[in-house]
Amino acid sequence: MKSKKLIILISIIAVVVAVIVIMASVFSVQKVATVYHKFDGGQTIATDDAPSSKDVLDFSKGRSIFFLSKDKLLTQLNQKFTKWHAFAVVKNFPNIIEVHFVERVAAVKVDVGGNMVYVDSFGYVVEEPSNKDCIDISSVFERRDAESISLGSPLKFLEEMNNARLHQVLQAIIASWQCNLEVEDLPVILSKEDVFRYENGDLIINTLSGAKIRVISPENDLTKRIIAAYSVYYTDKTNLQQKGVVITVRQDGSITTNTGK
Repeated sequence: MKSKKLIILISIIAVVVAVIVIMASVFSVQKVATVYHKFDGGQTIATDDAPSSKDVLDFSKGRSIFFLSKDKLLTQLNQKFTKWHAFAVVKNFPNIIEVHFVERVAAVKVDVGGNMVYVDSFGYVVEEPSNKDCIDISSVFERRDAESISLGSPLKFLEEMNNARLHQVLQAIIASWQCNLEVEDLPVILSKEDVFRYENGDLIINTLSGAKIRVISPENDLTKRIIAAYSVYYTDKTNLQQKGVVITVRQDGSITTNTGK
């Protein structure tokens, strides 16, 4: 009787092991699909320096699709390929993953310890662009002591307030893009320096025309409120693109304008 129970137990263990082995084989990553995007979201063809499917597979092949950490894979890819930002991983069962990349574009620059650091719209440190034509946001920060400056990694300041401000300024950049203002055109529209400032906790955006956009308490719904401010700034009904104009966006989204006259 004991030997019969032992045989049954061994058989069950053998079946479980076989199932685990089969699942490990079937559900281990074997193929990668790479998708490349332009900054505006549309798809594009990869350039020679873009990470290939094989490159991604080197980081993920053989890993269980169930336990594959998307965040860890994205971090590894962003550190390895500093000209492309990996921003999404999609798991397609049983053994295929799809990774989305967008070409990095320097959105802003900031003086950190006497060195100019270029940052993309995701907050990652990028290589210095050839034209160096980015908005200088150094005026946003009271102190600019960085915790980490590394290509392919997020720019991190020692003070959390500065990290929050960087995040908010980048949201403002994204809001501008959503209003069909290209990143490379922003220095022409908003100027190249002293564009973003903080006054009593409010975010101030200075335009080249001399008008200002004031976002009260920018911690909430910032992108939405800046888009609303731009819709007023670019209206055909009233010329607000002039010195002395202040467009104020309150926390509830309501907008008031002061022409300074």
